[in-house]
Amino acid sequence: MSQQNYKIENMLGLGLLIAAAIWYFGGSGRDAGIEETASSKTAAPAETWQAEYSTCVRDLTCWASKWQAAAGRNCGVPIERLAKLNFKWTNRTFEPRLPRATWLNKDTGTLTYIGDGIEFQNGFGAWIIHTYECDYDPLSARVIAVRARTGQM
Repeated sequence: MSQQNYKIENMLGLGLLIAAAIWYFGGSGRDAGIEETASSKTAAPAETWQAEYSTCVRDLTCWASKWQAAAGRNCGVPIERLAKLNFKWTNRTFEPRLPRATWLNKDTGTLTYIGDGIEFQNGFGAWIIHTYECDYDPLSARVIAVRARTGQM
């Protein structure tokens, strides 16, 4: 195979990959679904939304999963600051940093998220696995407190 044919095949392959990514992430069918979902939410009566909210806020699994991504974003830096020297996250790319949750205060809807996907470096250069907790108020998107201890969950 000549060098020119190899370059042409690579360019065609790259072009197909880019076209597939554009179709997948920006296709017109996906936009229509988003608009439809948004308009159906605004058309729903306030009573329906309040009923769903009051049901979810009483169920730990529903409430914790609803705010898990926001808690992961907001708790990340405060957890990293617990490291005396250096840190490294050991979670996989699409794995949540805070996979478990418990109630901090059920009446206020505050949660404690828990994970063990971080290692802190000690003074000798060794990496030590830590379990961390983040007390989180989802309604104000506020980190209340963070803690870490050596070991896994």
